[in-house]
Amino acid sequence: MRFYNSYNSYPNAYAFNAVRILIAINIVVFILCNFLPCFPWFFIFGLVPSFLFTKWMLWQPVTYLFLHGGLWHLVINMLMLWMFGMPLEEMWGSRRFLAYYFFTGIGAGIFSVLFAYNSQIPVVGASGAIFGLLVAFSVISPESIILLFFIFPMKMKHAVVVLGGINLLGALSSGGSGIAYTAHLGGGLLGYLYLKNEQLRFWLARFNISGMRNFFKEQRLKKERRTAQELDIEIDRILDKISLQGIGSLTRQEKKTLRRKGSGS
Repeated sequence: MRFYNSYNSYPNAYAFNAVRILIAINIVVFILCNFLPCFPWFFIFGLVPSFLFTKWMLWQPVTYLFLHGGLWHLVINMLMLWMFGMPLEEMWGSRRFLAYYFFTGIGAGIFSVLFAYNSQIPVVGASGAIFGLLVAFSVISPESIILLFFIFPMKMKHAVVVLGGINLLGALSSGGSGIAYTAHLGGGLLGYLYLKNEQLRFWLARFNISGMRNFFKEQRLKKERRTAQELDIEIDRILDKISLQGIGSLTRQEKKTLRRKGSGS
């Protein structure tokens, strides 16, 4: 399916095809997990809510997206990524598509942590991000017809409501074990907010490796300027003290500060 709207007036012909790369990474990780089954993949790279802050495994909200619990889990998610991710990437471009994918995927993981922060059950899979893609597709092309569960023909806008209701019922009926349902709902909610909030889209468009590097560089320069200003103020105070009491009145720390200024460091 091809569709266009006010989000972008033409397809991005220069996309590097992030969807294919994401699918390839997921497949490679799945093969590695089955090749080395004794390694605790799910507890190190899956999202274990109680580990996130108690053991500071802060990489888990990203890495859990590339782990899957079985072949069927992987196949369904990758099929959905291909079907709905390809037209979105073509319309948005790879950079914006990846920003959206990881925003909804990481956000889905955070939702699951918030609602089951004591759980030690690993959450794995790209389903939260995939649900975000479904929401995006339903907002952009609500009248498109899909086969829900590969059987029932249904408009996209209705299919997402049905899937959201199923996940909501699953989350409410499964108690603390429903963290996967919560992740799906979280990914969908964040996807909807992204599509409806221009400021959020603008912020995410600027959030990239280059932007992060510039941000930290700017913060470092600000700190250096602030340190230089504080040093100048301290030197003025020390010079005033020398003029009033003589150089012999200086403490060891004050003499060290003078030498530091003299050396230019």
